Amino acid sequence: MKFGTILLSLFATLGCLPVHAEEVVFACWGGASQQNFQTNILPGFEKQYGVTVRYVPGGSTYFVSQLQAQKAAPEIDVACMDDGPQSVARELGLLEPLTAAQIPAMPDILPAAIGKDNSGVGYGMLAMGLVYSPDALSAAGIEPPTSWNDLADPRFKGHVVLGTIDNTPGLFALMMLARANGGSVDNMEPGFAKMKEVAANVGNFVKGTDMTPYFQQGEAWIGVWTNSEMNRFVSSSGFPLKFVFPKEGAPAVMPMLNLVKNAPNSKMGANLIAYLLSPEIQKQFALSSKLGPVNTKVKLTEDEAKGLIYGTGAASLVNLDWSAMNAKRPEWTKRWNEEIER
Repeated sequence: MKFGTILLSLFATLGCLPVHAEEVVFACWGGASQQNFQTNILPGFEKQYGVTVRYVPGGSTYFVSQLQAQKAAPEIDVACMDDGPQSVARELGLLEPLTAAQIPAMPDILPAAIGKDNSGVGYGMLAMGLVYSPDALSAAGIEPPTSWNDLADPRFKGHVVLGTIDNTPGLFALMMLARANGGSVDNMEPGFAKMKEVAANVGNFVKGTDMTPYFQQGEAWIGVWTNSEMNRFVSSSGFPLKFVFPKEGAPAVMPMLNLVKNAPNSKMGANLIAYLLSPEIQKQFALSSKLGPVNTKVKLTEDEAKGLIYGTGAASLVNLDWSAMNAKRPEWTKRWNEEIER
């Protein structure tokens, strides 16, 4: 066989071998969020950039622990975290600050969505407030709640569902009860005093953030949850629930996108974050995940915006100081376990 023929044969053989696409590792939430990302959001990014996104499902605190364990040799490019754990990751030096050069949409992002020192950026705006069953309250002759203090109403005895202090709903409820009764992050006595009253009404302290079974089974009449999670549940199930912005305020909750420091593919990781913040994808999040868009270029109809934090609504939310809360959280957790969940 002539040399030229051998080369042609070799090239033909190599052409038949599979070509491995460039990969970006994306660590984000499982369940419905993972399904939405992999079905509706990420395929467009993969096609646009000719890459493969490897999805690693998990939760915020798990990702922080993974980034700590992998600090010398990170395996994740982009990690999703709620704003609380994100502040811990930032303080541990696990995140790479984002720049306007990497994220062209940065000037259009709500300032409240940008992490301290540009350490990350939220991709949706949520509010933590009170959720109640109008049917249950009507049957019991109880008017809809208007205040965080209504959780302590003795008429709700056995019918309050609340997260533990280990998760955001429980922590925020404690913090807002303190604020509603003259306390602060430096004076939690009013919060713990009122939470003891609330605890007498709690039928279930929930370790996770899924309140749906307790409402569906009729055990819960009222609870603490986000508008987004409630809206998704109502849309998918048709089960009637209502969301209330308490008169003392509703804290902002932010699922954040974070570029991992020394990520194996930081350039493509930054491209992924930029893609997820684009107006087109932000609108998809609003419609499919009921997340308030953080990109101010997104335009929603009145019907599309119903129930979302949109436009001027973001300015009305309470922004709690995660750094201050994280510093106090071990002390509060010990006290919670001794006085609240006994």
